[in-house]
Amino acid sequence: MSDKTPLYSSHIFMFPFRFDWNEDGFDREYFFYKEKNITDRIAIRKLHEKLIQDKDWEYKAFKVADEYNEYSYFYDYARDAIYNFSEEFDEDAISYYYEKNQFKNEIFELKIKERKESYQLTLAGVTLRVFNSGVAILSLELENHTHLNFDDILKINDFGRRIYPQFIGKDNGIEDTKDAFLAEYIKIGEIEERFEYENFDNIRIGSHIMQLLGQTIFTQDKKQTERYYIRPSLDDRMFVISWYGNSAKSTQLKQDYLQNDSWYKYVFVDGKYVTVKNRGMQKELLKKSTYDRWSDDGMLFGISRYSFVSITNRDWFPLNIIQPHIGTMYFQMITLLLATRSSLLRFSNEIAVLASHQQIDTQKLTILYQRYLTFSDRLYFNEVTHQDQGIELYDMARNQMKIDEHIEKLNGKFSKLFEFAELQDRKRVEAFEKKKFKIEKEIADKRAKAMDNFTIMGAIFLPPSLRIALFSMGIFEYEHL
Repeated sequence: MSDKTPLYSSHIFMFPFRFDWNEDGFDREYFFYKEKNITDRIAIRKLHEKLIQDKDWEYKAFKVADEYNEYSYFYDYARDAIYNFSEEFDEDAISYYYEKNQFKNEIFELKIKERKESYQLTLAGVTLRVFNSGVAILSLELENHTHLNFDDILKINDFGRRIYPQFIGKDNGIEDTKDAFLAEYIKIGEIEERFEYENFDNIRIGSHIMQLLGQTIFTQDKKQTERYYIRPSLDDRMFVISWYGNSAKSTQLKQDYLQNDSWYKYVFVDGKYVTVKNRGMQKELLKKSTYDRWSDDGMLFGISRYSFVSITNRDWFPLNIIQPHIGTMYFQMITLLLATRSSLLRFSNEIAVLASHQQIDTQKLTILYQRYLTFSDRLYFNEVTHQDQGIELYDMARNQMKIDEHIEKLNGKFSKLFEFAELQDRKRVEAFEKKKFKIEKEIADKRAKAMDNFTIMGAIFLPPSLRIALFSMGIFEYEHL
């Protein structure tokens, strides 16, 4: 926070994605995922080496002394998932953390169609968290020292989070999209994205995202080899973490937040219009999505499956405690949950590919399940902190993202796939036994037939042989007489 200009709001845009090492290029994703097992495609060590070879990314080992308060907030097992402590690459780590410092303090410029002037925020940090389940999260941390109006905060969140056009309008244009929620352009230093395409033959992640990630490391092009092919884990939107400090607005909202359109738009990141036109449903949704432990003090939290937002007054406590916690403890909690949800979606996709085979590849299934067990043991948690508010917020976010529901469904899919693979193995064994029995019977029949032939031949040739023998014996005896 600047000493001269106050911080009006903070915004963190989080882009979760899956990555796969693309060595040879491919035409269809299905066959790409089918041909190689998940471990070979994730190739986590190779990704680490490529990131540290890139002069723009810096691998950062966590030091407790630098963030002691944040560190002590979490249980031991959660710390192992959040922080990488080793100075060198650790094969057994669950995650790896990188920073891109040359963009620090750059201007994040967001221009929307309806507004003459652009929004300008300070880019406080660009970070990348890579997980060994094959997902990663790029985070853009922004500070707003200029725009105080609440409607501006809503638009910054809604337009700033878009990574590609959600729909195209008439004549394959995007003017209608830009009228709704797509930015005219986004600039970060020398990087600029205008969302203008010659054709819409595929979904393309904005160049501001791809250039921040590094286009010598990551690609959206199936044909571009020696890169990590990436796909968004969610949709056209990044996850939004936002804090807004406005005493007048927080006083207003604490009176009627369950009925308030402004609060609904903030929680559900509606930049222009309330997307629910039923008061009863709106109230029910806000009830499930609002954490109001400190509402009497003018502090509200809202959580949806794509947002974690807070509005507070501008007293000392929210400015010096709550706002920093948003960017540290709560950011780490959301990172864990986003990584969990993205991993579950990835595992579900991997299972779908395996299940579509006429014959289940049990080796690939075993490798996938081993990685899933590592994920469920070391990344999927029911609780991450001993602090009451942390427990309650984490539970609310888990419920909104339907984490437990996804886990239950995924466990069921794995069970069914193993049962099917076992059934196929049983049928293969039965088929083998039948074939073996048939071959053994054929051999036995041939042996029996050969013995019969031998017996017949013996019956034919034995009498002359016997006569010769007897004759020979007679001669022998005669000579001795």
